[in-house]
Amino acid sequence: MKKKIENPKVFISYAWGNEEYQHKVLSFASQLVSDGVDVVFDKWNLTEGNDTFAFMEKCVNDSTITNVLMLLDPIYAKKANEHSGGVGTETQIISAEVYKEVTQDRFIPIIMERNDKGEICKPTYLVGRLHFDLSVPDSYDTTYQRLVKTLFGEVIYAKPELGKKPNWVSNPIIIPTKSIVAYSSLKTIQPERVRKDSFKAFLLELGKELIDYTKVNSSINNSGDYINLYDATEEIKNRFLQLIQFSPYIFEGHKDIASFFEKTKNALENDNKYSREVVDIRIHEMFIYSISYFLKCDNYSAIGYLLGKTYFGKTYNTDYGAISFDMFYSGAYQNNLDQAIRERDKKRYYNGAAQHWIETISNDFCTKKQFVFADLICFNYCIYGQTYLGSRNWFPITYVYDNEFDGQLRKWCSRMVSKEFVMDVLPLFGYDSIEGIINKFKEVESMSPSTYREYRYSEAFSSASILGNYITSDKIATMK
Repeated sequence: MKKKIENPKVFISYAWGNEEYQHKVLSFASQLVSDGVDVVFDKWNLTEGNDTFAFMEKCVNDSTITNVLMLLDPIYAKKANEHSGGVGTETQIISAEVYKEVTQDRFIPIIMERNDKGEICKPTYLVGRLHFDLSVPDSYDTTYQRLVKTLFGEVIYAKPELGKKPNWVSNPIIIPTKSIVAYSSLKTIQPERVRKDSFKAFLLELGKELIDYTKVNSSINNSGDYINLYDATEEIKNRFLQLIQFSPYIFEGHKDIASFFEKTKNALENDNKYSREVVDIRIHEMFIYSISYFLKCDNYSAIGYLLGKTYFGKTYNTDYGAISFDMFYSGAYQNNLDQAIRERDKKRYYNGAAQHWIETISNDFCTKKQFVFADLICFNYCIYGQTYLGSRNWFPITYVYDNEFDGQLRKWCSRMVSKEFVMDVLPLFGYDSIEGIINKFKEVESMSPSTYREYRYSEAFSSASILGNYITSDKIATMK
């Protein structure tokens, strides 16, 4: 485990370039000091008449100095390789220490400037070492923060705890043959109206099973009982996932799916607390799966309909009336499943319900990444959608399972520089023009960062990602 450093102290090694570059280095050093890092720097600690070699040697070998920061630019690399000037002198001292360093974390290369071709220049002895890159203005703040965390001994990328074996490894999804045969008939050559009526009837049947399940007299004696109560509805979920894959054969099948969720939610029985709870959570999960499916199909119009439709019902403490898709959010209903999963594993998960969803992901239908991406899209619609009637934003309870630096949302946003792609996704957010969504981005950018960027678990370091984390209004649709 990495050791925390209460009072970091660093020595800065750099090449004297032009006046502008020296000012840049001075500003960097000053910024470190203002952020609680003690800096040993020739401009502050070395006066005329001092022995520069002795000063450098003392600093490099000083046990109170926790890190040596080597600020690299083309001049530094050239002088280091040629062993010329002050950098050359420092190189003789530093390189020997670098080669014999066991922990590989005391000497930190930092890229300050690149050459005229935009290439990174490193001394030969540092080529194989990882570095911090402060030469890119757009990522300077983020990289600088990572550097300071490192200097204080904070973990930047913590290795996650070893998880449980996914349910789908040992328990393949089993769907009754009669359901598969019945659903497959939707692909046959039948009149459009017949296919649509059959599709609606299949959805109605699944909805009735969920409604009837809320009437089950559930006796909960331990966490295992509660988890089993929830898992007993998994077969209904799997048949639903099988069915919606036939929706492309149905005229406006996505509208029937939206109607299924609305009618089922409104018909749930309230008499039995626990069985009602698990059905609410299951509907929440199934709704995310639906968004995931249409994302895989690039059917942005269907997603826009599911997220933008005006539903009617009651959610939270509101009276019956017009509401948004947040009527399918299970909210406080998650508490018992959350506690049951935590108790089962003796772990403090951010959210036990989310953990269980990930463990039991229907891998034949979508991957964990695709599921989490769908949850984040629901959240982002609340922010960037043209119309959202919800009283609160949809909180993406699975966001902590997203790899922020290799997540689906980041990759998806990187495509928004393309005018063609933005035109394709406009229906998802309910806009008719590129100008409309750009204006929405500008509106969000003008708000306080805490407005949307602080949606996170109180114990979590990272917050749920918004589109604006990965693309700004001035970059949208700037390429063909």
